[in-house]
Amino acid sequence: MKPEQQPTAAETPSAKGPQPILRSAFYLLAGIGAATATLCLLGHKHTNRALRTGIRTLPVLLPVLLEYRHGRKSAPAAPKPQQSTAYRIWAYVLPTLLCLALGALAGWLQRGSITEWYPTLLKSVATPPNILFPIVWGVLYLLMGISAGRILTAPAGNRGEVMTIWGIQLGFNFLWSILFFVARSPLLGMIGIVSLDALVMLYIAHSYRIRRDAAWLFVPYLVWILYATYLNARILALNGPGI
Repeated sequence: MKPEQQPTAAETPSAKGPQPILRSAFYLLAGIGAATATLCLLGHKHTNRALRTGIRTLPVLLPVLLEYRHGRKSAPAAPKPQQSTAYRIWAYVLPTLLCLALGALAGWLQRGSITEWYPTLLKSVATPPNILFPIVWGVLYLLMGISAGRILTAPAGNRGEVMTIWGIQLGFNFLWSILFFVARSPLLGMIGIVSLDALVMLYIAHSYRIRRDAAWLFVPYLVWILYATYLNARILALNGPGI
């Protein structure tokens, strides 16, 4: 009589759950919560200057902190469990829907500023027409979701670390709309988008080690936000900080 065999990780039903997706969603919600608290502190008249300065400089240090956290992890990664068909489908669908939902929410929150405040600003002559922005962002959100799906379905690599960066950069993407349009502050928007630039570069560098196509899918996004950084900088130079 043969001894009873223990089920392997790939055969265990619970190992097929979408833990990386849930973890990324958790980090994203935490980032949005932190962004909301930051806006409240910045808008409160009793917040002293030192605290304001600390809040504004902390996002710039975030990529450095993530690199330090990544460098401390020396333990070998556990074998990846076998992925079910449902998991592989939702790994692409959920990140894409999340990007589109946050983009729609940002558009809804900033609609008043776009019609009342943004047209009154002095802008660069290279500013594209307003109709172009939702079209470009729709395409970029789709590429971002596919890139996340490529990482989540990768057979090997530190997917959790890369998806953490993906979730945080998406939170900063949403935060920029709040800082620039809702708070109507080119200065805060500049701080937010420079932080977003660094996080997107960090994601590209880390995702390239797992799947190169996932990194390349983020390149149009990086080009667009670098262009948006220039537009934000010109608005800041021509109109002042707005706070």
